[in-house]
Amino acid sequence: MKKALLVALVCFPCFAVEVVSTWVVPMRKEPRFDLLPYERTRPIVLGDMVFSADQQGRVIAVHRTKGYLLWETKVPAGVSGAFAYGRSKLLVGDRQGNLIALNSRDGSEAWRFKVQSEWLSPPVIPKGKNLVIAMAATGDLYALKMDSENQGQELWHYARRTEDKMTVWGSGGPVLFGDTEVYQGFADGSVAALAVDTGRVLWEKRLASRERFKDVDMTPFVDEKRVVVATFDGKVFSLDRLTGDTQWVFPVGSYGGFTVVGSRLFFGGVNHQFYALDLSTGQPVWTTAFSGGIAAAPLFIQGSLLFPTSSDPTYIVDPRKGKILGSFSLGAGALSSPVASAEDGGFHTLSNYGNLYTFQLLDK
Repeated sequence: MKKALLVALVCFPCFAVEVVSTWVVPMRKEPRFDLLPYERTRPIVLGDMVFSADQQGRVIAVHRTKGYLLWETKVPAGVSGAFAYGRSKLLVGDRQGNLIALNSRDGSEAWRFKVQSEWLSPPVIPKGKNLVIAMAATGDLYALKMDSENQGQELWHYARRTEDKMTVWGSGGPVLFGDTEVYQGFADGSVAALAVDTGRVLWEKRLASRERFKDVDMTPFVDEKRVVVATFDGKVFSLDRLTGDTQWVFPVGSYGGFTVVGSRLFFGGVNHQFYALDLSTGQPVWTTAFSGGIAAAPLFIQGSLLFPTSSDPTYIVDPRKGKILGSFSLGAGALSSPVASAEDGGFHTLSNYGNLYTFQLLDK
């Protein structure tokens, strides 16, 4: 663990905030030129522990406030986004098709499920169910048992594969509504709604309007009325949750994903614009240009939006007007959204260079 320096001073309309990194843990112990340049895995915060995983297959637990290492382990291949927590387990999917459940207290392996595809998105664990639902890069959605007698056994399997070779690397994860419905986007530009217990198809919807880069690469947003999802090729769709019927369409695609606060939907478009849309109508509230590669899903924290970009900087944006209030650099950008720490108002992020940071937003 290394102490980090002050990285930014941000002036808000009513006060000033310092963005301070209190510690940083380098995930990569040695240079690796064969690694992909992006770290897509979002850290996980649980009490006084922060968990992270990287492209070298290293999985670590560190103390949330002090930054010292609690335990570490290695999975067979790199981890690129498939990382989640539930029922005292860390679910870690690697790029050789291993989905591994680790005991969160010490990193020991509980069970493993193997497919012939990489895992690129976070699994989900329905409340009150002994299940984990996970999406493989081939377009296969699996429900696996997590009870003590049947750990890692397949319950059901939904396949929606594409023969198109021109797809965007990455995939969004499944999202739950209650403990009965799961929603998933696919590389063929489709979205499906399935029953959690059986995998029964509730509805399917084809969104793509172009022949290339039509992927749904981000995790949908779901509430009682709607499912909001974007294709990379250029549109955001709001669909009726019960039927899949289109409610509205906004003509800009996205890769990183959405954040919803109140009645507004925030995201970074593939056209290098940040957007706030009215959730009910899809009409733009504000638009702000940015640079720095692809935008990850923003984090809403202490009344502001943090928008990481894949080649720096991370922007701090006023959610009311879209004004850029400041920015700070991670050295190589970030392709995953930061995660907030509810205990102290800080946040944690993994940079593309493999550094796990903890930041504080402090009143100046």
